[in-house]
Order: sequence, then structure tokens, then C-alpha cells
Amino acid sequence: MKMTKKSITGILILALSMSFSYGQSIDEKRMDRDLKVAENILNTLASGESRLRFHNNIESNYMPDYGVIFSIPKVNYIYATRAQGTAVYSGGGSGTYVIATADDDEDSDDDEKVVADQAKKAEQKREKMAKDAESQLKEQMTIFLVDYADLIGQLKPSDRIVVQSRGNDNRIFYSGSRSSSMQNTFSAQILKGDLIAFKQGKLNRDEVIKKIIFKTPEENGEIAKDLELFSTIFARLYEPDLSSTYYSSSRTLGYTSLEGFGVTFNMKLYSSTSDNGLHTIRTTGESGLTQDERNEKVNAMYPEFERTFKENLMDYGRTIKSLDSDETLVMKVKLTECRGCEMPEAIEVSVKGKTLQNYDKGSISRDEAIKQITVKRKDK
Repeated sequence: MKMTKKSITGILILALSMSFSYGQSIDEKRMDRDLKVAENILNTLASGESRLRFHNNIESNYMPDYGVIFSIPKVNYIYATRAQGTAVYSGGGSGTYVIATADDDEDSDDDEKVVADQAKKAEQKREKMAKDAESQLKEQMTIFLVDYADLIGQLKPSDRIVVQSRGNDNRIFYSGSRSSSMQNTFSAQILKGDLIAFKQGKLNRDEVIKKIIFKTPEENGEIAKDLELFSTIFARLYEPDLSSTYYSSSRTLGYTSLEGFGVTFNMKLYSSTSDNGLHTIRTTGESGLTQDERNEKVNAMYPEFERTFKENLMDYGRTIKSLDSDETLVMKVKLTECRGCEMPEAIEVSVKGKTLQNYDKGSISRDEAIKQITVKRKDK
């Protein structure tokens, strides 16, 4: 075949296009390795004299065309004031502080002034501990982003590296019979391009630190009501009386939101209870099952679970009105334990806000919308 100048040009353009596409592809195994190493670095930075220790509770996620998000456990404070003194409670889990609100040798009575003074002391101690914890967290985030985040390869200069706190609930303060809640998310992010400039000597250390964008709980704003509503709706769908497969033991779902990215909800699902070595699958009512019988039935449930999960996500995800069209709704789900089963250990289900909006308006059918949902499986 005779090659004309026009056809040769076309071939060159096609080759360049293929080369560019190949260059943009991500080696998932390499990315997963880099993220695991980065998680370990973040955890190590929280050792030593710092009281912020996350152990193995750090999670990371690569999102194409956005970057990498690291989520670390947030700090919880819970206390209650009583007439006979101030009782102190810990919310449990990593990063939870216990606030001592009264001296051991301090006498307490029913006097309102005494109670008020104790409550004031507790609040002052809480504020100081919160400030200290935030300062430590900011320092650790800065060291990680400036000195180690560039170890994450394959990111584009425009990709972001984000470290944010997360939790299964909001920070709650109980004082007597009253309670209040507020968002407790602290985050820091930097562009990969800024780290490249730092390594190349185009930015000094002080200059690259100024490129980090920090957001405090106050700057992150009040809790979005639609996210709270969706949290309770979706948790209710997976209570044992409504779910036909796996179930959740929580009435609400923990979540974190990032402007420009979207919102990520976290779920932990179960399937059965056991008594004297025999198992009962709560959603079906089957009981007296051996371990092997239980695993076989639980494993067989997975295809139906994934199908109905996507349907539920589409039907109720459209209640989230604060999600922009280019932002993403992500569900990170840890599945019930099933040793030796084919089902995954966890899944990450995501859908664009645009898809939810188009389905809500009737621009696309339910089946078309569900096809636009992405499911990533984490195998055992």
C-alpha cells in the first residue's frame, strides 16, 4: 500500500495519542504499594512523644483525575456534668482523649456554682487538649506532605495529596441532659506539582509549606443536613429487618467530605451471630449452621448484595443535593468475614454527582444510571 504524506501524518498522530494514553495509565499494584508505604510513614510520624497514635487505622485511596486521599482517625472528646461532680467518658478508639474535670481530693456538692465551675474547667481543658492535638496533627501532616508524599509515584502535577481526619460520628459534648454536635474534620492538601518544584529547588522549604492548604473544623463548616440524612437512610436500609443479605450494626454512617472531590461514607457489614459453634444468619433467620454451611450461604449472598447495593445507592443517593455534578459519592464497605470464600474483603462503590442528578431529573433510566456506578473490589 502506498503511503501518502497525509496518511503518514495520521499514523504519527495516532501513535502519539496511544503513547500519551499509555503514559497516563496507572500501575495499580505499584500505586497500592506506594500508598501502603505512605500509610506506614504517617503512622510512624505519630509515634514518639505524641499522643496521637493511629496504629493500623489509616486508610488511603487513589482517585483518578483528583489525586490521593489519606484518612486518619479523628480525636473524640465526650464528657458529662452531674450535680455530684463531673463524670468523664472516653469515646473509644484511637485518638480519644479522657478529660479530667475535677481533682480527686476536691469535695463536690449540689451547689450550682460548684457544678458551673467544674463545667468551666472541663471546657477549658477540652479546648486546650483540642488545640494541642490540632497543633500536633498539623505538624505531622506538614512533615509527611513536604518530606515524604513525593514518594507516591505516577501522580500528575495537577493531582492533590490530601490528609484528613475522619470518624464514625461527630464530636459530641454532653453537659447534663443537653448535647450538641459539630463537624470535627481537619485536613491538609498540596499539589504534586508543588512537591516537584520543591525537589527541583524551585521552592525552598518555607515556600512549599505555604503551598499547603489547611482547613480547620470551623473552616470546614457546619454539617450538611443532606449528608446526615443520607447517613441515617442508608444505615436503616441495612438493618436486619430490611436487608436480605448482610447487615450493619450502626444507625448512622461515618463520612468525610472534601470540596472538589465529594463525600466518602464508611460502612462495616456483618452476616451472622454464633452460639456454641453454631451460626444464625440474621437477615434470613437460618440457624443451627456449621461454620462451613454458614460460609457457603454467606458467600452465595454476595452477587445479590452488590446488585441491591447499587440499586439502593442510586435510589437514595439522589437525596444528596450538596454534591456538585463533577464531585463523587463514594461508599467504602468492609464486608462480613468469610474465610476461604470467593467474595471480596471490602468494596469501594462510587458514582458521580452528575449521574445522580440526571437520574433524579429523569434524563437517564435507572438501568443506565446503575451502569455508571463503579465497584472496586479488595480481595483477601
